[in-house]
Amino acid sequence: MRLLLLTARPDLAVNRRFAAAAAALELELATLDATTLSAIMENGSAAVIGPEGPLPRPDAALARVGNWRPESVLAVLEAIVAQGVATPNPPPAIRIGRDHWATITALAAAGLPVPPTLAGADPEALAAAASRFGLPVVVKQRRSRMGVGAIRCASRDHLEAVLDSLWRLGDEVIVQRWLEEGRESLRLLVAGGEVVAAARFTAAAADWRSNAARGGSVAPHTASAAETALATAAAAALDLGQCGVDLVATAAGPVVLELNPTPGFLRLEAATGVDVARALLEDALRPRPRLPARPPAGRRARGRS
Repeated sequence: MRLLLLTARPDLAVNRRFAAAAAALELELATLDATTLSAIMENGSAAVIGPEGPLPRPDAALARVGNWRPESVLAVLEAIVAQGVATPNPPPAIRIGRDHWATITALAAAGLPVPPTLAGADPEALAAAASRFGLPVVVKQRRSRMGVGAIRCASRDHLEAVLDSLWRLGDEVIVQRWLEEGRESLRLLVAGGEVVAAARFTAAAADWRSNAARGGSVAPHTASAAETALATAAAAALDLGQCGVDLVATAAGPVVLELNPTPGFLRLEAATGVDVARALLEDALRPRPRLPARPPAGRRARGRS
């Protein structure tokens, strides 16, 4: 089978891990820089045009959508999906998972526990509304990742200054209640409706963010039945076949802090010994219902006028 890996950064170490895992599986993996591709919708038909012409249709596609040109990568994925190609993470699900507020609302609608969260624009109005949470609170850019764009505010003056600065930059933000337990979090990687690896992340001594990219430590973790059920339910709530689910253990039970449709997994592999790259590739090739390719407009059935 031929699997297409779409990314804006083919040179990343995580993509080299995918290539190594594909070689071990004897899988034909084509890793393409999606920023060099063009998605086209013409006469009701979808296609992807590369430097050498139209791309051959793969058997399945896996998109790694980061913060570099995400909408361009998603446009290419949309065109591929419109051809009837299966993918574990549909473009609408990726868009929701990349937006903290959209993620929170989807999880809450599914009845899953999330931190109390605010979204808005006006700095003064947001700061006033955040007073119901007490201090400190955490301000996040709505599409922040790896702890970047997350700011802990311990005073009203600090909160207003942060919100005002981000507002002037045009950034969309959320404000969340600070979870004291959040210096330690669990990352459960879900693929195909199952937790395939889990680790405990602990913040560095001088930081509050339990993120290995910020210097935190990682240790293997055996997920409980409750944690496993919550992580798989969170993935299902967003229609994500693959994602990283970050949980925080509170006195009331585990809470979903974040989801990542394009999770990093190198530290998770190193800590747990699980071949996560292989698990994600095998899941990407798992049989899924395929939508029929969109027919040209002229061939569509016409209803009564």
